[in-house]
Amino acid sequence: MKKVVAYVTQTCPHCKTAKDFLRANHIPFEERDVNASAEALKQFQMLKLTGVPAFLVGDELMVGFNGEKLMQMLDFTVEACPSCGKFYKVPKGKGKIRITCKACGNPFEKLT
Repeated sequence: MKKVVAYVTQTCPHCKTAKDFLRANHIPFEERDVNASAEALKQFQMLKLTGVPAFLVGDELMVGFNGEKLMQMLDFTVEACPSCGKFYKVPKGKGKIRITCKACGNPFEKLT
């Protein structure tokens, strides 16, 4: 499944909104602060990104925050176990998937 990398700064209000969105939707992501990390800034520049927040989802880039577009870029959804609420990444477009919760052992199905 695609990895999500968020290029941000601590002072950017749109970056905070984007990170809050990702957390609220239980989307795992790697945060790279381009002001705090020379390596993050180098990667940001190599990708020819022009502003923050910027996202690398798999090999797709998006500059600016658009929650709907970001969700479309993902190749998975995040689903909660109906018994205990633990979250799981579930691949999109695979039909009916049976999941057994590792936390509580509850089996459940999701249509993807």
